[in-house]
Amino acid sequence: MTQEQKEQFLGELSKLHARYERSRTVGPDYFEPGMMEYLDQSEGLYDPVSGQVLLRFEARGTRYDGRTEQIERVKPGDKIQVVRERENPFNANNFTLLTARGRNVGNMPAELCNAMAPLYDDGELVFEKAIASFVEPISRRSRHAKQAVLFVELRARLADGGPKADGAAGPANGGLGAAGPANGGLGAAKAVDGGRLAPEKTVG
Repeated sequence: MTQEQKEQFLGELSKLHARYERSRTVGPDYFEPGMMEYLDQSEGLYDPVSGQVLLRFEARGTRYDGRTEQIERVKPGDKIQVVRERENPFNANNFTLLTARGRNVGNMPAELCNAMAPLYDDGELVFEKAIASFVEPISRRSRHAKQAVLFVELRARLADGGPKADGAAGPANGGLGAAGPANGGLGAAKAVDGGRLAPEKTVG
């Protein structure tokens, strides 16, 4: 993994975290079309000591190929499979999102795919667990809505961030924090999670 690859990945984490932080500061009347919806559902955190990573991102492409209909059956907490899709005709870096039964419910955002695929392919980024963190099926949305909304929480480990012992290592210095610009983008700005990552290899 090059420093450039690492910084690109941490930059995408920072963008996700910035969306969450913005949700805590903007007033109820502030709105940017296409930018302000579901801000509080996004997150990007990294512990540079243990290597733990947490992402919450919105699935893309939910309007197509019957995915909105499949999301009607998805509930928060349901297992999601994050599958590398090198043969995707639109982006060879793609990760597709499947339910536990293998139903396609969307794709990871392209910016994240492009930052994560090189690390994943080289074994530097290991996925540990993914679930549906937020679901708004089209049946509960405005009659003008054209697709369902699905957010996925993905827990992973960046290989050079900490010990590679079997199982889940506890977070150092309090847990996951926002990826910051300090020390080449590897700073932990605040402690937000004192728990342990699940060791099961459920995705990828």
